[in-house]
Amino acid sequence: MIQRDGLLRLLEQQDVPFEYECHDRVLNMAESGALKLSLEGARCKNLLLQDKHGGLYLVVTTAHKSLDLSAVAKTLNSKRLSFASADRLFDQLGVLPGSLSPLALVNDHAHNIRLVIDNDLAHEPVFLFHPLDSAATIALSRRNLDDFLERIGHAPSWHALEARQAA
Repeated sequence: MIQRDGLLRLLEQQDVPFEYECHDRVLNMAESGALKLSLEGARCKNLLLQDKHGGLYLVVTTAHKSLDLSAVAKTLNSKRLSFASADRLFDQLGVLPGSLSPLALVNDHAHNIRLVIDNDLAHEPVFLFHPLDSAATIALSRRNLDDFLERIGHAPSWHALEARQAA
């Protein structure tokens, strides 16, 4: 499977413009949000979800949104979504928890994972993602992200994804 350096080379070979910054390794959104980056763009929460039949979804939403998984399942015409295990994440995409992003789909050669992006991100011109390693961040324009995802056969579907109601 491709790792960080291989992904960066692939982006360069495909003439995909990006900015890149190394930093301390982060494991979750709280740690990521505390990073002082020189890069500007939307920080995103990336979740690998599975349905009761084993179908996989890489769901991308805003950094501070907690999704209502029941509502998301209905939106996706699926049933009972839950978080995929760290082992499944690694087996399918070759990344560890904290390193997931749409860029990891470069390792989904069998196209087993459906990419879903929250409409709340539709207005964002630039996205910040980990390039298969949570010790670095990459900035990609929306257009360049879309072009890259199309080239690897993982064009996203955009949906209005409901937030979980506060208790």
